[in-house]
Amino acid sequence: MSQPIVLTNGQHEIKIYTVQNRGRAVFQLSYYEGGHRRRQTFGKLSDARREAKVVLGRLAVNTHEAEELSTADMESFVIARKHIASTGLPLHVCAELFAQAHTKLGGRPLLDAVEFFMDYHPNDVLAKPLVDVINDFAERRQAMGVRDAYITNIRRQLGRLAAANPGRSLTQLRTAEIDRWLGSQAWHPITKNNVRNILITFGNWAKANRHLPANRPTEFDGLMSYKEPPTKVEIYTPAELGTLFAAVEAHRPELLPWLACAAYTGARVSEIDHLAWEHINFDRNFVEIESSKVRTKARRLVPLHEALKSRLQPYRRDLGPINVYVNPQAALKCIASREGLELKANGFRHSYISYRLAAIHDTARVALEAGNSPQVIFQHYRELVTPEDAAQWFAVFLPKIPKPENVIVMKSA
Repeated sequence: MSQPIVLTNGQHEIKIYTVQNRGRAVFQLSYYEGGHRRRQTFGKLSDARREAKVVLGRLAVNTHEAEELSTADMESFVIARKHIASTGLPLHVCAELFAQAHTKLGGRPLLDAVEFFMDYHPNDVLAKPLVDVINDFAERRQAMGVRDAYITNIRRQLGRLAAANPGRSLTQLRTAEIDRWLGSQAWHPITKNNVRNILITFGNWAKANRHLPANRPTEFDGLMSYKEPPTKVEIYTPAELGTLFAAVEAHRPELLPWLACAAYTGARVSEIDHLAWEHINFDRNFVEIESSKVRTKARRLVPLHEALKSRLQPYRRDLGPINVYVNPQAALKCIASREGLELKANGFRHSYISYRLAAIHDTARVALEAGNSPQVIFQHYRELVTPEDAAQWFAVFLPKIPKPENVIVMKSA
């Protein structure tokens, strides 16, 4: 046996011996306490040293303070040791940890803080990296049959959130920092609110699938909503539409079916781009439109107005896309500029809704055809045009913008 390592507190000493046990070195503490010799064996020297310091502290307390302890103090000491027995920690360590927590909490109850922590970090929550949870969410939504465009969007937007919080889990995110991140994006308020809705949906899904506590609101629920500017509704006059039809027919007739559907269905540009001839029922007089706005593959039926039907008949096919241009709006813009017209943002959709509402005075029906809410239709489109204007818009033969007498129309090369 080698020479022991000796540790002392001035009055007591503990020796650490290195001994061989089945061919390997172990470290044995040897000291006296309460008139009896105590021995403890450890596999690591660092563990033996740590225990030696704990014992020396206990021996010092027993020696210097035992005489000063009252009966109540002794009872408190005994009770405290019983309470901490299951932790396996020395009494002075427990006391030190409590004092630190008490200070940080400013005197507020420690148990309340523990219960709050457990609510947000319950044992049954599945601990996974944020990027993995996002991927699970996207895959589950895809399995539900949600549109591919929506899946792409949630991957893109939630991927940005994950990139801004590398290495963090979902339970580590807080409302204030998510708000700061969303607010810092150079997006239109409408886009920010759309992303906010995606985040709330993601949080609810995560809660339902044990990635977040089930008994608490998610950190996404309290996100700030952004004030959206009033929608600027710009519409075409029947004469402007008549001029566009005439110019398209003269210069790019293959674009005319797209223009006709844009003017007489109220569909969004993204919806018209995916519209096919098989969606147009000439016998039953309706157009089937798959909505690009909602998350599921919803569809709506729009009347096949006589004005639309007459313009589509010369180009009618059984199958295939209505749109044959990569960018039909760019092609239409070139034609419009020749006529001195400027395309308006969502102008055809705004025009259809406005003239249709003036024609039938039925907000709910127009909302159903447009794939919008009656509240939005009533708020933004009511009384923009007269019934007489509506009759002209839906006429088979449209007026045109008169050309000034001193302008000579040149044929394009």
